[in-house]
Amino acid sequence: MAQIYSYPVVAPLSTDVLIGSRIDSVNDTQVTYNFTVASVVGTIADVTAPTSATSTGTAGQIATDANYIYVCTATNTWKRVAIASW
Repeated sequence: MAQIYSYPVVAPLSTDVLIGSRIDSVNDTQVTYNFTVASVVGTIADVTAPTSATSTGTAGQIATDANYIYVCTATNTWKRVAIASW
């Protein structure tokens, strides 16, 4: 993956395009995809950590708190991984 060493300090517009990849569930292949900023807003920073494994959530959301990283794997289905000091 390419590394970004510098970039301008400017707020992106919701219509700006990001290039990424996602799994094509029909063909089980990874494909390049253009995402808009609006489509990924709320994926991490704006998501509150769930209080249970069945808390409200949309597949693909990621949340954090002081002890865990949470991933919503399906509608209202959360999994978590413990964060450890090293």
